[in-house]
Amino acid sequence: MSPDLRADVLRDALAATVWREVAVHDEVASTNDLLLADPRPWRVVTANHQTSGRGRLDRTWEAPPATSIALSCTLPLPADQARWGWVPLLVGVAVRRAVADLAGVQLALKWPNDLLALTSPDADWRKVAGILCTVAGGEAPVVVVGIGLNVHQGADQLPTQVSTSLRECGADVAREDLIACILRELIVVQRQWATSALDDDYRSACITIGQQVRLQTGAEGHLVGDAVGVDAVGRLLITTEGQTTAYAAGDVVHVRPTDGTPAPPTVESPAAIPPVGTAELDPADFVDAIEARLMGHPRSMRRSEISRASGISQAQTATMWRSLGFARARDDEVFFGEADLEALRRFDALVQDGLLDNPTALALTRAVGRSTDRMAMWSLQLIADMVSGDRGGIDSDVAQRTAALTVDLAERMSPLVDYVWRRNLSVAISRMIADSEPESHVGIVRTVGFADLVNFTQLVRRLSERELAQLVLRFESLASDIVGAHGGAIVKTVGDEVLFTHTAVEGAVDIAFDLRAAAEADDLVPTMRVGMARGRVLARLGDVYGTTVNRASRLTGAAKPGKIMVDQEVMDGLPDGAAVRVRRRKRVDLAGIGSTDAFVIERPPQ
Repeated sequence: MSPDLRADVLRDALAATVWREVAVHDEVASTNDLLLADPRPWRVVTANHQTSGRGRLDRTWEAPPATSIALSCTLPLPADQARWGWVPLLVGVAVRRAVADLAGVQLALKWPNDLLALTSPDADWRKVAGILCTVAGGEAPVVVVGIGLNVHQGADQLPTQVSTSLRECGADVAREDLIACILRELIVVQRQWATSALDDDYRSACITIGQQVRLQTGAEGHLVGDAVGVDAVGRLLITTEGQTTAYAAGDVVHVRPTDGTPAPPTVESPAAIPPVGTAELDPADFVDAIEARLMGHPRSMRRSEISRASGISQAQTATMWRSLGFARARDDEVFFGEADLEALRRFDALVQDGLLDNPTALALTRAVGRSTDRMAMWSLQLIADMVSGDRGGIDSDVAQRTAALTVDLAERMSPLVDYVWRRNLSVAISRMIADSEPESHVGIVRTVGFADLVNFTQLVRRLSERELAQLVLRFESLASDIVGAHGGAIVKTVGDEVLFTHTAVEGAVDIAFDLRAAAEADDLVPTMRVGMARGRVLARLGDVYGTTVNRASRLTGAAKPGKIMVDQEVMDGLPDGAAVRVRRRKRVDLAGIGSTDAFVIERPPQ
């Protein structure tokens, strides 16, 4: 790789991002000073060599030319100044993610913002990067983030005996790739640092927590105590002689683990994903690396060990694991990691804090497990279809590239998944409140509809797997868009059929008309028929049950292709003047229900 930074490579890598200006210099005194002189947001300055770089407490940051990263950039600060203390800590999270992604070395954070690395499993932590954040600007202040990262230095080129470089840790990574990856991660982190969403990511990576430390406090000298946490505004909590005090600044030296208290588990960087397309790629190693990246930590505990660490019995941990839908781990298998431990603790806290009883907590985990299992499979299939392109099918190359891309997307998708769940929860709550008034009978009143694709079984025999997947995806997309547009709810889709509900008859009728029209206008989707009934249903576990649902299903089966058949209750619920043309059918016999009045409805000609 080239010894000098390649400006064109770096700018190309960042062309589609929010970074507006990317300046690459051969030599500067200080990249931070250049930005502080003109602190507009989303600017980047980096240099092949920095002659007067500095870190915290005005320490110098020295490195031979072309061996390290001297990088500064400007980002908007959170509007809430109470979050400013977290900014340098979360910058550390971004740098750690980027370096772990590309270098695959073991990394941890030291409060407030040093990045540490291990040169070998039995070595001590050594500093590989430092971060300096300076607030600048006026009415809309920004932060100038300075990052110094040791990349290619040999042992004799390092500034101190407690420093290291990525090269000394066994990693050989292009500086352009590292800079681009750091800047992309900073975009992700900046979008969330106004909230506490990433605070625990910092705490889990910070090995200062759980250590006995010496804190240099300027004019007050220093103090020695136990670092017990980081508070809501990013201050280090230190306990001395039974008194806990929060410190916003200071120089920390790790002395030793706290007496009598186990040190926190070693923070391991997720394993680097082996390069896709490697000829001798071991599938098991690849899957392990993927899992470690997704979960944040590799597997490290057996059943007995995670039970002991969580303080929850093995029987209870096994029950929760089963409720999530996961296979039982063998007693001797190293199967669990830090994320599993945290999930167990959170689950147990729901019961111990009195928020839920145990049966309800287990039922909630089943709901989450079942829903996310389908979501995971569905998401992965969509990404695989995109990756495979016109080739179709999933060979080993497509599978590996899909897996690697999915891992990259997971972190960005997680906040979206949380948002959608909360938004759907809000909608569900509003429906529950509306259904509770003025009646309190068992069940709720809904118009229930089934939309069914005609001759789907024959189509399955004729279509290739890829064509069938495209059809199912198109059908589900049409259904989701149309039902949502009219304020209805999709209960479930099963290949060739969608079950939907609506609180209002007119809204359900509009859905039926639009679904049928969309199928008629779509070359891929075959003819559709719809059956609808209105009455009380029992809503449980995200599904609906009862005679009304059965009647709607049977009416669908009795409807002719391209027709919409409804029961008497739907007709009675239509408002006066509704734009619907009705043709009464003779009474139809519905299996398990009996003889029923049925009506075929149409939109009148325009």
